[in-house]
Amino acid sequence: MKKILFLISILQFSLLYSQDEIILKGYYSPQKKYNQIIQQTSETTLEYIGSEELRENLKKKNIQNPTITNQSSTNEAVVFTGKLYNSKNFPLKMKFTKTTNSSETTPILEGTEIYGTGTIGEMPKLDSITSNRMDENSKKSILESLQATFSQLNFPERKIKIGESFSRKSPLSIPISGDTINISMNSSFKLISISNGKANLDVVVIFTMETNSSKFEVTANGQGKGIMIYDIKNNFISKYETDTEMNMYFKTEKFDILMKSKSGYKQKVEIFNN
Repeated sequence: MKKILFLISILQFSLLYSQDEIILKGYYSPQKKYNQIIQQTSETTLEYIGSEELRENLKKKNIQNPTITNQSSTNEAVVFTGKLYNSKNFPLKMKFTKTTNSSETTPILEGTEIYGTGTIGEMPKLDSITSNRMDENSKKSILESLQATFSQLNFPERKIKIGESFSRKSPLSIPISGDTINISMNSSFKLISISNGKANLDVVVIFTMETNSSKFEVTANGQGKGIMIYDIKNNFISKYETDTEMNMYFKTEKFDILMKSKSGYKQKVEIFNN
């Protein structure tokens, strides 16, 4: 009997460490607790290009040229998921425990609670928010923003082997001077290794123009890279980090504007039974 158990343990060990593919899913599960930390940083450089008269006018208005703006934010939240009902749905609550922002306004306040419904195999649908310090417009805006974030993290189920890649395309809309610039973010994910129940993927990001402005000519491009760690047991992304750069050039009748931006995004998730 001991020999049989020993052989079984050796077989299990071999299967665990010879794994060369995963089924990537990515969704919340019932009766779990997710401790999430999201950190974002950005540096934007805005340079006006034009005549000597333009430069003198900027000086008179005390406008630095170029103008450099740095921003950062950290949001810590806990997501609680309840028991499964009707075989596929479960209640979900997200509570923000700590929020910091380098700007004067903090979009999401500490203590804010958001409710929704989770579904096996899909990202949750958020439906309500409780906060004594937010008006209805702010609540609606935050719900829409978080729902959009969930949509970006939703990966269609797929099987992927070490060395293989897959990609997806996400739209970005940038409002500028009463107009909207549409840019696509093309992200490529390559499975590098599998160890200790985690899948390690490299991430490459490419930004490209989709539609131009109707008011002035715009060119834009950018790129970035990062990493993603996938928790196989919990079917969830436990770590996601990217550093990206984007350049946009605006050409108007009187002057041009060059905008350079650098952005950092870090998300870390710890998962426990609830």
